[in-house]
Amino acid sequence: MTNPAFVRTLTAMAKASTCIVSGRTQAALSLALIIIAAGGDPATAQTADPALKEAIRQFNLSPTCRRTYQKYLKAGAIRAFATNRRGQCGYAANYRTPETAQVAAIGFCQRGNAEGCTIVATFAGRSASHRDGAEAPGAILWPPDTPADEPQDAAALGLNAACRDSYATYLLGAPPRAFARSADGRCGHATGHRTIAEARKAAIEQCGRLVRPACEIVASAEPAFMPDGLQSAIQPLSLDPLFRLHGPARAAGAIIWSHGRSVTPEGRRADRRTAPTATIIRALGNAGWDVYRANRAPLDDTNNWGSAAITMGVEKLRALGYGKIVLAGQSAGGWIALTAMDRINGLHAVIALAPASHGNRNVQTTRRATALKEFDALLARRHSPETRVVIALLENDDYDPDPDERARIASERAQEPGMPLLLIDRPGGIAGHTAGTGLPMAQRFGICLRDFVMRPTVPAGVTTCPQ
Repeated sequence: MTNPAFVRTLTAMAKASTCIVSGRTQAALSLALIIIAAGGDPATAQTADPALKEAIRQFNLSPTCRRTYQKYLKAGAIRAFATNRRGQCGYAANYRTPETAQVAAIGFCQRGNAEGCTIVATFAGRSASHRDGAEAPGAILWPPDTPADEPQDAAALGLNAACRDSYATYLLGAPPRAFARSADGRCGHATGHRTIAEARKAAIEQCGRLVRPACEIVASAEPAFMPDGLQSAIQPLSLDPLFRLHGPARAAGAIIWSHGRSVTPEGRRADRRTAPTATIIRALGNAGWDVYRANRAPLDDTNNWGSAAITMGVEKLRALGYGKIVLAGQSAGGWIALTAMDRINGLHAVIALAPASHGNRNVQTTRRATALKEFDALLARRHSPETRVVIALLENDDYDPDPDERARIASERAQEPGMPLLLIDRPGGIAGHTAGTGLPMAQRFGICLRDFVMRPTVPAGVTTCPQ
């Protein structure tokens, strides 16, 4: 799922030098500009950073950021510089790849600030050793516009009631997957196999164990493939191959998934990059949304890093042509998604499953007040009033400081300042901090979430799902 070369670069982050400076409010920020000074083909790369005088003109730098930019120009390669409309800025230098430098620069610019930051300059150096693992630039060959091998409407397959329920569950499974039926109305399905051939064989075997008539495959799906040039175009994001890829011209939009955070028994940060995207997101994937991931390496698994990666990822996806962007996540990933609402303009929706960021042992005692205050602030400071928000609160969630109070806060913020809110409030039978990512959650609330996100318009106020 993740470019191995990009993953390796994350371990070098602690050795890199960074700087953040807050400057005075500036009048305006010019259009986002990324300048890659790779010393290569002049048609695809600049040969140097803009000089200070030119940077002041292009980026409208505040006096403080002018001095910071001078330091940036003297810093080592590979480096990046970010700023925002409030005159705040930050830079990062001595990174292994331009992408990691850009994420770090955005993160240091945004640290402690509500306003999102944009990369305006990047110097990648001239040494080929600085670009190990980089992909060659070029046009992205998106998948052809071919019909899916599985209809989303079970009625199109002529299934009986029992098999329609089975087919709905099948559509929530990971590929390679296959669905089989027999002439007398029996069916079987298989998901998450190593190959499509294995999935088809398993589906037919499951169907055929119960009936004499032969079973046939009527639906199947394979994992997405990575088109040439896409990984370099979306870094620091990665494509989730367990969802079908449509491309910006045909997709309903793009989703950026952020995983949760945990620790090992030894007290170290666990590597959650392989944790699968929540099953409920498949309801949107099946409806035509492309799914990407903002993975965080254990060394850099912080809210600041995650927010910076999302900020840069949204810019990358919009540059590719995606119109609607949805941020989604579980636990710390959900909290990071909520944080981005105030930093990124024009988000279509934010989905937060059991959002958390204050630990589990003391969040209901010594950190309760802080956690609730910050949760309220996240919902109050939205950049775009039309951004749709989905919040799922779960029973027996050790990371929730006070579910009653968080439900009250969310409901009040839906009225004032006003936001379209889908509140899934402690549904019976779905308990525990991670339960929102599982199959039962998707089976009960996937269609409701899909309709809320994809409805042409949604008024401010609280929406609930049928129980």
